[in-house]
Amino acid sequence: MSVTKVTGMMQTGTKGGDIPSASTLVIDTDGDYFDITGTTGITAMTVDAGRRFTLHFDGALTLTHGSSLYLPGATNFTTEANDCLSFIATAANTVRCTGYALKDGGSPVAPVVADNSITLAKMAGGTDGQVITYDASGDPVAVGPGTDGQVLTSTGAGSPPAFEALPSSGADTSLSNLTTAGENRVCHAWAKFETIGTYSIQDHLNVSSVTDQAPGLFTVNLSITMANANYVILANGGYDTSASSGYTRIISIDINNNGGVTTGLFNITASNHNNTIMDIDGVYVAIFGD
Repeated sequence: MSVTKVTGMMQTGTKGGDIPSASTLVIDTDGDYFDITGTTGITAMTVDAGRRFTLHFDGALTLTHGSSLYLPGATNFTTEANDCLSFIATAANTVRCTGYALKDGGSPVAPVVADNSITLAKMAGGTDGQVITYDASGDPVAVGPGTDGQVLTSTGAGSPPAFEALPSSGADTSLSNLTTAGENRVCHAWAKFETIGTYSIQDHLNVSSVTDQAPGLFTVNLSITMANANYVILANGGYDTSASSGYTRIISIDINNNGGVTTGLFNITASNHNNTIMDIDGVYVAIFGD
């Protein structure tokens, strides 16, 4: 059983003939209750002063509020099929809506919601796990719910976000997934290796090997290919406490020997404070670029 809310509706007597919708709606004199057919919007009515009448709308159309067509809330109203509105002509061709019985049981006046006045209780009835966002038209939409382990990701402007599963190995942050701008901001390769005693690479990223060319001379071979040879090389040497002087060692980029700097390798030279080329306790290198 459905109940239609009736507010201020007058009792009607004789049903007149159907009236096609028109910009200026002519209210006939053969009754006081009329079916309005069609979907043409109504901005005015032609009617004698003092008449009371009810309109039953067969479809969707817009009544435009104005000085001669006064609507509740002083705002336009779009009908649905089976909506009813009652009017009184306060003067010739000037009417005021005095009551309504709407199909959805609501009101032709949208409620005014004050800022910060919607409580959690007013938002009850949603679906567990859904997120409220907005579509390209600025209308609210519900997204989700996702499933366990999914994350909410952007799908770009003009469409709402979506729940998506992460790759099985977790988020892929490899260089191939970065934009060009992002790629230029991360370290492409790094290594830490020892040259005194047993030569070894202790840890690295994208370094395939280090060639010990001579005491203090090293070629760092990359396992990736840089876009050009203009990348930035950062290098530093360890502090040798076993040396009689105990000075920090100096690492220089060698652009002249063993190929210098190419897209696949670079050379460095280690020396002490007296500029004597020699092996040192630890070498630390990193590169940035295209």
